Amino acid sequence: MSSRRRAVCARAGAAGAVALALLGTMCAVLPPALSAQGEAPDAIKVAPASPVQGDTLIVIVAAPSPAAVRVRFDGDAVPVFSLPDGQRRVLIGTTPDVATGGHTLSVTVTEGTKAPQHYSQTVRVRSGHFGVRSLTLPPGTMDLVSTKNLDTEWRAIGPVLARRTPVAYWSGPFQAPSTAPIDSPYGVESVYNGHREWWHQGADFAGAEGDPVVAVNAGVVALAQNLPLGGNTVVLDHGQGVLSEFIHLSSFTVHPGDRVARGALIGRIGATGLVTGPSLHWGLYVNGRWVNPLFWLDPHPGLTS
Repeated sequence: MSSRRRAVCARAGAAGAVALALLGTMCAVLPPALSAQGEAPDAIKVAPASPVQGDTLIVIVAAPSPAAVRVRFDGDAVPVFSLPDGQRRVLIGTTPDVATGGHTLSVTVTEGTKAPQHYSQTVRVRSGHFGVRSLTLPPGTMDLVSTKNLDTEWRAIGPVLARRTPVAYWSGPFQAPSTAPIDSPYGVESVYNGHREWWHQGADFAGAEGDPVVAVNAGVVALAQNLPLGGNTVVLDHGQGVLSEFIHLSSFTVHPGDRVARGALIGRIGATGLVTGPSLHWGLYVNGRWVNPLFWLDPHPGLTS
């Protein structure tokens, strides 16, 4: 299955609202025993201490302002952003596809003409214990996921998800975008008409048509557009590679470029796009990965507290 189709299937809702669109709180200091060169400084911290699939890893590096900081996770470079107090922050998303067990986190700090300092740590990710949901779609529904619609969605959403705004607009814990109950949680494996498609990349809220949808935290509107599969879609850029996606809205009240505050009205729950009833899908994208958005509702050192 193509990555685009997987992204579509991953957003399917449940309990009467099938949504298909393209769309640990303690710090752990890097132990000196795991440093590749010298002792790992107390200023390098990782949280949560015991992450599960779907969590967002927070790496805080208190390096001198002129120093260059590079971070890799399992060998892949991840963006490093500056904080107002001069510290550097790295946010690494995990998903149900990230294997349980040990992963290598490496940090390199280069200050002026000094030799680079290298540190590494094994981060152990535990299982998220995600469930399975089976849905029966009406005849012809999957046929609506056409190449033309997929291309239209990706042309709109792809450049938005690639944004890496250096400033963090958010502060404090996020809030849920709706007071409605969640009827389809993050990470569940989806089976449509007997065929496994993908895991759910967000949380679905079973609200009524017209119920308010609010900004989960401060940000800039990166997209407010009607799409063939996502329907009325709003994407908020919270900065530093963190973006929220809200789809199937009946309407939206914001426009690209608008600055919004936490709790501000951005739209209303609807049934637009490829969906069988009123539903709100909230997805949270962190530097290239769809993470569990509910993780961000709680205070975490260096992230939401």
